[in-house]
Amino acid sequence: MKTPDAVLVATAVGTVGIWLAERRHRQRLALDAAGIHQQLLSGIAADSEQLALWAPGDLTPEAFGRAVHCNRLISFLSVKFRVGLLDRAALRVQARSVMARGATRAYWARFGAFREQEATDSVTRTFNRIFDEEYCAAADDTGSVPSSASGRKSHSGG
Repeated sequence: MKTPDAVLVATAVGTVGIWLAERRHRQRLALDAAGIHQQLLSGIAADSEQLALWAPGDLTPEAFGRAVHCNRLISFLSVKFRVGLLDRAALRVQARSVMARGATRAYWARFGAFREQEATDSVTRTFNRIFDEEYCAAADDTGSVPSSASGRKSHSGG
């Protein structure tokens, strides 16, 4: 192998290695942040004073507690999708399963628009789109909550 070719190959291998290390670092940061978020939600859900403090004015602390539990599950699935443990097809299966539950549909009806507003990248927007599609399909099947994104309320407490 000629020297210029060897340098080119070494540069390419080094570049790929740096890219993979950076990707692993971002995944680790996402997992660490998700762990902190799960602990925060767990603490809120377990403490009636925290529930009363954080509950939006139109939700009772009990109803907000159910929303917090739904948020924990949806956030868990979100980070699994972000780090590649779920592909789009597997995420859709999971979304369909959780949207079969009334509490999750009520959560998405109330806080789904906020999750869309806070989306920062295409991964989060894809996650939200899949969840919204499954929400709409489940809501249409049950008729229990508004069946369109326009029927959802926006709130900064999701």
